Amino acid sequence: MKKFTFLFILFLLINPAFADDPILQGLVSFDWANKTQFDRDKNIEDIKNIIYKDEFIKKYPKNSLKLIYKNHLKDYKLKQHYEEITSGKKQNETERLAGFYRFNGKVMYMYGIQYNNDKYTTYYYDMMGNLRYIDKMSKNYPNFPYYSHQYRINGELAGSIYFTAYDTQYVFKNKKFKGVWFKDTMFDSKANKIMTRTNY
Repeated sequence: MKKFTFLFILFLLINPAFADDPILQGLVSFDWANKTQFDRDKNIEDIKNIIYKDEFIKKYPKNSLKLIYKNHLKDYKLKQHYEEITSGKKQNETERLAGFYRFNGKVMYMYGIQYNNDKYTTYYYDMMGNLRYIDKMSKNYPNFPYYSHQYRINGELAGSIYFTAYDTQYVFKNKKFKGVWFKDTMFDSKANKIMTRTNY
């Protein structure tokens, strides 16, 4: 599974929530392995019906996202953001920041910005300051449950995530269920462990 599908999950793990927004934690128990297959399948279908409603946009027309986000196509504060992120800063006066690394955390290859005056959108830039991905959150964010759709700048849907709690996320790609993260482990629809992560 491509790493970029999980950028928004990583962004939230690095920056859990706005300090002045309420966040509900520990109110949902994770019982995926104890459910029957019927219940797991129904759970997945119920979530799909929530996040892929009639108003859901599977693909934006060509260049439309570039027009909508024309003021964000280039990060003109690239140097400042790079210095802030690599020094460990997660927030400044106007935005939240997160870096994404390769090679055991030695090389940053992408970073995310979420502006305080638009908490429903996260922008992901490559190291040249070019916008690559956009996350659009549902209006109940940051209160659980909420969901996010991530789009490539060309308008294609990269993936969707449904958050039921800080430590639990259901991941979909092309409207197909890929797995559910609970803390550091991802499970498939049959409750088999299929992936782990070290950044939880």
